[in-house]
Amino acid sequence: MFKPILLPITKTQKIILFLLYKFRFITVLQLQKYFHHKDTHRIREWMTDLKDKGYSSVIVDESDPTISHIFCLATNARYILEEDENCDKNFLKRLHKEKDIKINSRNHFLFLFDIYLYFLSRKTKGSQLTFLTQQDLMGYDFFPKELPDAYIAIEKKGQTDKYFLDLFDESRKHLGVIRFTTRKYIKFAEDGDWQANTKNSPFPTLLYVVQNDRRKKYLMKYGKYKLSKTFEDISLYVTTQDAIRFSNDKVNIWEKVE
Repeated sequence: MFKPILLPITKTQKIILFLLYKFRFITVLQLQKYFHHKDTHRIREWMTDLKDKGYSSVIVDESDPTISHIFCLATNARYILEEDENCDKNFLKRLHKEKDIKINSRNHFLFLFDIYLYFLSRKTKGSQLTFLTQQDLMGYDFFPKELPDAYIAIEKKGQTDKYFLDLFDESRKHLGVIRFTTRKYIKFAEDGDWQANTKNSPFPTLLYVVQNDRRKKYLMKYGKYKLSKTFEDISLYVTTQDAIRFSNDKVNIWEKVE
């Protein structure tokens, strides 16, 4: 197989490539928050360099210059990422299609990174955060067939809290999707696959992020009804996209379905 001559990049730029593999679409402002930089100048230099060297592509909305540029992987990134055995080889062969993904799906991936930043911002001293997206979960055989948007584990003082997170935004706005997902988790818990493969550990708490308060109100009612019909111990918490966007450390944004 022909391999192009790869131009060198920094360790930080490699981290960005793996973040793009994990989340698929990222903006400069998101990377600024991730790296805790005071301004975007350095990050813009890194991203321009990655684009010029064929490791990333940039998506620009020509009709609205106020919209942030969005970055995704480009074909040359394959030759760096494939050195990691955890990166899916079939996905890496399709990097030339990344920038053509529909806008609603693209926004879905972007907001998942915002959710990741939310959890990072609340990480306490001495705790360890694991945030695995669908990209990371490929190949695991004890997760639901229809994977969650993210599997989250927070370990502190020898105790690990585990979560399945799903985002119901514009790309997954139909009520049928919410109902199907809820039934899926209940059946998955009832089948016992999780317990059998994790030494009978507690079933992960469900975290749902929905578009707005109207969707949240519906889900609180539907979730309560469905959970009342199972003998499994399943916890479900709900919040909205705006609650994630405008959250602060002092406010609990998650409401339990009960």
